[in-house]
Amino acid sequence: MAGASISKVLLVMRHMGLCAYSARTFFVHQKNFLFPIILNYWEQYRASLVAKLKNMSNVVWSGDGRFDSMGHSAKYGAYIIFCNTILKVVHFELLQANGTGGSSPMELEGAKRSFSYLK
Repeated sequence: MAGASISKVLLVMRHMGLCAYSARTFFVHQKNFLFPIILNYWEQYRASLVAKLKNMSNVVWSGDGRFDSMGHSAKYGAYIIFCNTILKVVHFELLQANGTGGSSPMELEGAKRSFSYLK
């Protein structure tokens, strides 16, 4: 989850006296327990932020797209919506070039999807 390699995570867990059987077990637990909990928390948190923002007036938004290869034909990208009023990321869209008609329209498509979610 934090970007560390599984071998280093297992080594730290072993030194802490935590039971971790193998990398396969770690990935199974990560997939079945950790990721669903994080996703559930994010969805609830995002819904509460959007509900809070819908009741506010004069909300200021910023959006920006980031892609996997700057200056080249990108295959993947992310479009992020940031609320300047509360200084938090409220929504993001993950995009793939073949789903948007190419790498050029990815940022526009990400903006459209993000703002349609916020309606």
